[in-house]
Formats: sequence, C-alpha cells, structure tokens
Amino acid sequence: MRTDAVFVLCPDDTAVAAIKQENPEPAHACIDHENDDEIDHEIEDTMDELIEAWPAWLRFEQPTPGLLIGGLVLFIVLAVLGLCLVRIALVLIHPVVRLLDSLRHVARDALHARAGERWPRVLKLLEREVAEILLVAIAAVVLLGSGGLLIWLALAVAAQTPLVRVDQAVFAWLQQGRQDWLDVAMTAITEFGGARISVAIGIAVFGWLAWRRAWAAAVYWTIALIGARACVLVLKYGLARGRPASIYGGVESFSFPSGHATSSMVTYGFLAFLLCVRQPWRVRIPVLAVTATVVVAIGLSRLYLGMHWLSDVVAGYALGMAWIVMLATAYLTLHVPAKLAPAPLAGVAAAAALAMGAWVAVYHLPHNVERYRDAAKAVPVAPAPEKGRGPARLDRPLEGPPAPAPASTMVPIATMPVSA
Repeated sequence: MRTDAVFVLCPDDTAVAAIKQENPEPAHACIDHENDDEIDHEIEDTMDELIEAWPAWLRFEQPTPGLLIGGLVLFIVLAVLGLCLVRIALVLIHPVVRLLDSLRHVARDALHARAGERWPRVLKLLEREVAEILLVAIAAVVLLGSGGLLIWLALAVAAQTPLVRVDQAVFAWLQQGRQDWLDVAMTAITEFGGARISVAIGIAVFGWLAWRRAWAAAVYWTIALIGARACVLVLKYGLARGRPASIYGGVESFSFPSGHATSSMVTYGFLAFLLCVRQPWRVRIPVLAVTATVVVAIGLSRLYLGMHWLSDVVAGYALGMAWIVMLATAYLTLHVPAKLAPAPLAGVAAAAALAMGAWVAVYHLPHNVERYRDAAKAVPVAPAPEKGRGPARLDRPLEGPPAPAPASTMVPIATMPVSA
C-alpha cells in the first residue's frame, strides 16, 4: 500500500501532515495547538509565581551545610510527629474496633445457630478480627492508590503532558544550586540506594533470617528485592525515557522509573516492615522515621545529581510502595508472622550498609563525583534569572527577538511518499 503525505502551511505557520488515500484531492489538515500552548504557559506562570513567593532559603539559591542539616532534622521531626498522630488515631479508634468485634461475635453465633454450615464463606469472614479486616482494607486502598499513581505517571510521560514541563523546571531549579561540597554529599547519599549497598544489605539480612530460621520472612525478603528490580527493568525498557543527564548505558540509560528510588523504598521499607511486625510503637516510630528520611534523601540526591526527572522518582516511590504493600499483606494473611528481634536485625543491616559504604567511599566516591559533575555539565541549562524573577526554565525560550522561521516552513506545499 502506498500513500502520499502532503504538507501545507497553515495560517498559524504550523506545518501539518495530511494523508491522502484513494482520493484524487489532497486532504488538508491544520491542527490548532493554541489551546495546549495556553495551558502550558498558564502552568508555567503559576509555578513561577509560587517560586517567587517562597522565602530565599527555600529557593535553593545558595545552600549551606547548616541549611541541609536543618532541613534533615526538620523532616525527621515532622515524620515523628506524623507517626505519633497515627498512633493517637489508632488509640482513639480502638474502642470502636472492640465494639465491632463484639458485634461480630454476636453475628457469627447467630448465623451459625440458624444457618449451620450453609454459608461457610460468611462464617469464615466473621471469624476474622475487625482489626485484620481494616488492615486489609487499608492495604487495598494504598495499593490501588500507588498503582494508580504509577500508571498515571507512565501515561503522562508517554503522552508528553504538561507534567514534562514540571520535570524540566525542577531540574533547572536544582542545577542552579550545585556546589562542590553538595556534589560530594549527594553522591555519598545516592550510593546508599545503589546496587552495591542494596545487595550487601540484602545478603546480610537474608543470612540473618536464615540463621534465625525465619524462612517465610527470608523468602518474602528475597521476592521483594528481586521482584522490584525486575519491575524497574521492564518499565525502563517499555517507556525508554531518556535521563536529563546520564552516566549509564544500556537499559540503565532510561530514567522511568528511578531504580534508586524503587530500590531504596523496597530495601529499607520492607526491612522496616520486618522490624516493626508485632513490635510496640516505641520501636515502630523511630524505625519508620529513619526509614522515611533515608528514602527521601536518596530520591532528592537523584534529582540534584540530574540523573532523574521528578516524575521518575515519584514513580519509583509509587512502585516500591505498591510492591511492599502487596507482599506485606500476603505475609501477614498467609503466614504467622515471626516476631524478630529488632536490634540485632537492624544492627546487621546497618553494619552491612556502613561496611560497603566505607568501601565505596574509599575506592569509588571521588571518581563517581567527577562522573556526575561531567554528566551535569554536558546538559545545557538556561542562565540564571535576573533578581526578582523566577528560576530559569529549560522548557521556555529565552527572551529576545523572535527567531526567523526555518527555511523549510516557507515552502507552501511539499509532497513525499509514505509507505504503510
């Protein structure tokens, strides 16, 4: 089959292709993208206005070690407060759960007395505690939310929606705050989400679980790490989205989703789950707060180093959360969860991470810092904005006289063969 593609010059100077099939008259199509451009510019202007309204210390113009440490401490405090609020909420709903459990026992006994064994599924459901049912319901909501967010991000990236503009703006904003000492700090942080330290933690935790004969936990731990890695590779290969800056090759040169964000979420998140199972809240709160801080810090390091877009990191978190919730729910419902000693398990994981981190710092950190710097320098970044204006934007052309139209757009009609 052979058709002709006819290019015409529309009134708004936009060349658009129209396909002529079995029609002697060429079909002329002129697509108006003015509405899409207006929406994009409205989003960009809104972002600029919001950033201009931020305090100077939030604009990342001149970050200092004190500012970085202060932000880290502030995040930890907020995480602890948030977990304390969760604990308070659970205490408040505990009487309600006990009341529902009482009603469940009454309903179970009444149904069993009248119907006998005619409704086994209903009776089996009434045998479960209300807290367990609520836990499964919450897990389902989180799983659907994380999965839905991941799918939406993938579709938005594939369709080149205005989300791409946000990614480019965040990248340009962070590149304005690059400093030598921060390059070293962020490279060191990002290594804790890399393959070397993740594999070291994975082997150490698996060995400890096997030594303690917690075979179910060891199997789920292995599935969590290997399965998350497989999901990342499939998505990277499927979307094939380029990185803003890259030091990788092959499938790893693709950015969506962030492998570091997914790996850190699954490795540290599922480890935190194992540490918190059947433990009091005085153990859960510090474990979850430290885990959240480490995971967020690794994601920010990927953005700062220019290895990922913002949507890549968010997608990695969504994928990791969905994977953790699915495996944790299966582990709690299909097995009797073992009560693991949190201090020895955390000590083994921390020792493995620190030992491998020290080895990376001695033999690989300086070289990796230079690689990240060279990759970032190779990416063109818009110049810094004037005082009183928002940050430079990669997705918006610089101000100045309009560039002349390309010579190809001055041709009114052009025809070329297209094979189908």
